[in-house]
Amino acid sequence: MEDDPRRFVRMSEDDLQVNLSRVQDEALREALNFGIGIHHAGLVEADRKLAEELFANNKIQVLIATSTLAWGINLPAHLVVVKGTQYFDAKIEGYKDMDLTDVLQMLGRAGRPQYDSSGIARIFTQDAKKAFYKHFLHTGFPVESSLHNVLDNHLGAEVAAETIATKQDALDYLTWTFFFRRLHKNPSYYGLEIPAEEHDTIEAQRLASNYLTEIVDRSLDELAQSSCISIHSNGEVESTPFGKVMSYYYLSHRTIRHVVNQAKRGASFEDALSLLCNAIEFDDLPVRHNEDIINTELSSNLPLGAGSLGLPMGDPHVKAFLLLQAYMSRIDLPISDYVGDQNSVLDQSIRIIQASIDVMTELGYLSSCKSLMTLLQCIKSALWPQDGPLSILPGVDIGKERRRCEMGKTRPYSLSEIHDLPKDELQDILHDIGGRSNIASQALKTIDMLPHLKVNVSGITALGLTVAITRLNRSTQLDYRIWAPRFPKPQTEGFFTFVADPAKDEVLALKRFSWPSEEKGYKRAATAPAVRAEFKLEPGGVDRRVEVWVVSDAYPGMMWKLEDVDIPGAPKVVGGGGKKH
Repeated sequence: MEDDPRRFVRMSEDDLQVNLSRVQDEALREALNFGIGIHHAGLVEADRKLAEELFANNKIQVLIATSTLAWGINLPAHLVVVKGTQYFDAKIEGYKDMDLTDVLQMLGRAGRPQYDSSGIARIFTQDAKKAFYKHFLHTGFPVESSLHNVLDNHLGAEVAAETIATKQDALDYLTWTFFFRRLHKNPSYYGLEIPAEEHDTIEAQRLASNYLTEIVDRSLDELAQSSCISIHSNGEVESTPFGKVMSYYYLSHRTIRHVVNQAKRGASFEDALSLLCNAIEFDDLPVRHNEDIINTELSSNLPLGAGSLGLPMGDPHVKAFLLLQAYMSRIDLPISDYVGDQNSVLDQSIRIIQASIDVMTELGYLSSCKSLMTLLQCIKSALWPQDGPLSILPGVDIGKERRRCEMGKTRPYSLSEIHDLPKDELQDILHDIGGRSNIASQALKTIDMLPHLKVNVSGITALGLTVAITRLNRSTQLDYRIWAPRFPKPQTEGFFTFVADPAKDEVLALKRFSWPSEEKGYKRAATAPAVRAEFKLEPGGVDRRVEVWVVSDAYPGMMWKLEDVDIPGAPKVVGGGGKKH
């Protein structure tokens, strides 16, 4: 190797230099010089694609990758080396064996029939496990079900879909599953001790039936404790509004339980962030060896210390809490592994916040809904609430914009009024808060993307009202994409529309809307985008004064508010003649 350091390079020097010029990561650029690629979640997508492309086209001959490469990416090789069969698990604060399916997937990359006539696979593992892996490779193990570990969430979804209405329906549902078949074939794997010679006896069937009844009862009881279903005395089960939220957003019922238990009026932005980061969905966020030390250092440099969570620094929920803050603070992460972890947290966060807003709406907590909506806006925009409305624009110095807002002398005070400012005045403001010269033209193009809405209310009765929303300016983006250059996935404009009683801190009704797409018959060139939302309200005995809010789900502080909307009380029937007054 030392005699020929570029023995793994299979391209000309000119081609190599062209490819190196495309690389952003320094470690990858250095490795490619020697025909060695690197592939992990901490690389930007362009670097990962380049490494895949060069290896697939035999331009480089060695690729060092994480175990996740085995899933979903078709990169066959002649030789596969599995350097170790364990990984660090923060939950047990120690190393844990890789799942056998992961090992099998990695080994399966060697000698693919359509690419090679032979292949070699090598596993490096502890000597004590050598016999186990030999047996695994030459004999194999039966495939078993994992349904029993997550049965509560599956039953919750089926109850919400009304395919299960009784406990007996739940038992019948299980008889059609792979889990049911394997339970009778290998009961000991599922904790049911039946001697092998008795597997096909009537007694074995009775024990299996009792076991199924027990896990169904336990799963339904867990769902009931999470307020996701109601269990009636006659054995019928019914989904609650919280259960429908769980099913719609594909969340664990334990996350719904957590949100319901922690729900309160007047939740702050920090409360909303803590509520999000303690969701069960972050239990599996990887925390690697010594990352607790990195988390401690990161926590000391962020606005909100992780100590408020009351969890150890090696906990995945603490890591999620820190990664989201680092993202909103727009700071570089300490190690490349955190980049992929941060993207995973951002991807999960959207649906968890959306579900939490629905839960708070069901409880009627207006101020807590508002805090969660602010958090959703900040996550999509990579900003803090106090950064100021113009911080979202390219080239703006966030520190200068924050000071402008603290002084409170110049408009705009929110993004919803930015289109009302004269262009000259807006250019002067952008010049004052710009981080570099000549930002106005780029910022003005971004402003053209931002929605400018007109909101009207009609059809007001004791039982409801209709809200009409029209976008006055045409979007410059296909499918109404939002300006969110830091968010890892494209997002489209969405809005919350709700009827509120701020004096009582109460949400009376809420709906979401987005603009109709061309696939649904909307012609961009013909009409301005508009939607109508009809709200049904619980009739009150007296006249009420409410507000109608339209809130962007992407841009911090962007909200349109109609105040002093008078809702008449329900007509009263008096006397024996049925007259209404």
